[in-house]
Amino acid sequence: MKYEVYGPFYTPRAEAEATGANLKVFWDEIEAMHEGLPRAVGIYIFSTRHGDNFTPWYVGKTNAKAGFRGEVFQAHKLGHYVSAEQRKRGYPTIHLIAKVEPERGNFCRSSARSGREIDELETVMIGMALRANPLVQNSKKTWFNKNCNVPGIIGPATLGHPSEPVWSLRNALGI
Repeated sequence: MKYEVYGPFYTPRAEAEATGANLKVFWDEIEAMHEGLPRAVGIYIFSTRHGDNFTPWYVGKTNAKAGFRGEVFQAHKLGHYVSAEQRKRGYPTIHLIAKVEPERGNFCRSSARSGREIDELETVMIGMALRANPLVQNSKKTWFNKNCNVPGIIGPATLGHPSEPVWSLRNALGI
């Protein structure tokens, strides 16, 4: 399994600019920069950018034959983007995490095997996004990350210095 990160790409502002013509230009520009990327499968993360900082708002996946181009701006996804823009001002961006073939480096297409791998990666990325922004718009795959608490490891930040066992585990895990 190998994935490559692309972006950030500045997206059309939801609803106001997310029209057929603007989306065609958006995907055509990405195609010109990275041939085949709009049809690739993988994970996408919608964020808002404020200076050098990004706030994640939604993590999605695609294993559809149309790839990112056919998935990212579907009508029900636009609702998440609009809500995020209303909560936090900034420039709307998207990162694409495309599955690539390890040997040849070309983008992978839809398959049952890719679907299982992408689903697992989406779960991990949702957890990471929730750590960065507890208001992430995803409704699925969030329960565990929102409710699990291992003080000093997973869950709310703890005050003061961690205990020796917590410190050593954080060290072992590189966190």
